[in-house]
Amino acid sequence: MVDLLGVGQRACHHWAVTGSTLYRRLPNGSWAAQREDQPAGADEAGAPEQEEVAAMAASVAVAAGGASSAPPDAPSSPAPSQPTIASPAPTRRRRWSIWRILKWAAAAYVLWLGALMVYAAVSLDKVEALSPDPIADTDGTVWLLVGSDSRDGLTKKEQRALRTGDTEGQRTDTIMLVHQKLGQTPTLVSIPRDSWVTIPAHTATDGTDVEDRGGKINAAYSYGGAPLLSQTIEYNTGLHVDNYMEVGMGGIVDLTDSVGGVEVCFEEAISDENSGLDVPAGCQTLDGRDALAWVRMRYADPKGDLGRIERQRQYIALMVDELLSWQTLVNPFRQWDIVNAMLDSVRVDNGTGLIDLGAFGLGMGRIAAGSGEVTTVPIDDTDHWENGQWVIKWDPAEADELFSSMGGSTPQAVLNQE
Repeated sequence: MVDLLGVGQRACHHWAVTGSTLYRRLPNGSWAAQREDQPAGADEAGAPEQEEVAAMAASVAVAAGGASSAPPDAPSSPAPSQPTIASPAPTRRRRWSIWRILKWAAAAYVLWLGALMVYAAVSLDKVEALSPDPIADTDGTVWLLVGSDSRDGLTKKEQRALRTGDTEGQRTDTIMLVHQKLGQTPTLVSIPRDSWVTIPAHTATDGTDVEDRGGKINAAYSYGGAPLLSQTIEYNTGLHVDNYMEVGMGGIVDLTDSVGGVEVCFEEAISDENSGLDVPAGCQTLDGRDALAWVRMRYADPKGDLGRIERQRQYIALMVDELLSWQTLVNPFRQWDIVNAMLDSVRVDNGTGLIDLGAFGLGMGRIAAGSGEVTTVPIDDTDHWENGQWVIKWDPAEADELFSSMGGSTPQAVLNQE
């Protein structure tokens, strides 16, 4: 039986035998089933039975491995499944979503600000400005801010346009102390330029030794520059000066123009021949030239030097607001102009670094926002006659109390009087 299903099936090309059924190949190549006891002409009559027989024959043929010789009507078994090789997933292009754009923009902005700050820190004009004979450190940090009437960098034409005059040498129009301490509100104290103080012993610019003597505080700057001014401040306040910053008259012009001007409201029109300020009543935006005239004006102000101090503090607050405004924060071109305006007109002491400037900026921001204390050194007499000139005399007791609240020690000038 096995031989009939296997070898016999493969050896015969015309007849296939399965049980009692014969299969014969027709001339057209198809197969016909015929029982051994059935005549050849009975194919059509036994069609249903032939279909059943054909199905049985197909099963036997598959079992014998001769699927290729089975009748075409016989159902074939499914082909064995082939292993499927997974094709790599198509590469999807990453889309630039709004969040990715914002993230990269923020990173670029931080890098730009960092580079700008480093550029400013390494490019600032640094000078020897602290006291040659400093007192003990004060608790916290004390900045000495000076507005100089120096004409350095101004041409003769610019001096005439800005009404700066042609006075030789240099003096101070503005003197302020800023005290900062972690965890405390910052304090800004204005010192009138005509304050009568003791100028400590020093070596003059011509090399001669000068003993202690009385004089206007801005004269110390004329006699010995920033170092003698710092020493005079320490001598009369008991506060150790840690950092120094000086802005020239040209700096006020450039800084104001770099932010597009500052808005100031005037209750009445002002026309001052000395400073060159000529503005109508009402609110208006002052450019650099008018802003300089506004902060320097003294003779047209009934308060004189004290009125000028108030305007100087107001100008500083306006400038800090502009420097920290959203227009500045989102405009790199404006930031570049501001930094270069500062570099052209601002000087600091040799020890001032990037961290110091950053901390100072934060403190001034708090003061401008109203979160700090702003005052003027207590005054006893604004028209005190001393050594042939009108000067401003401090109230010694109240002044000592103010400076002590800022961490100062008893001033040497006071000790010498005891």
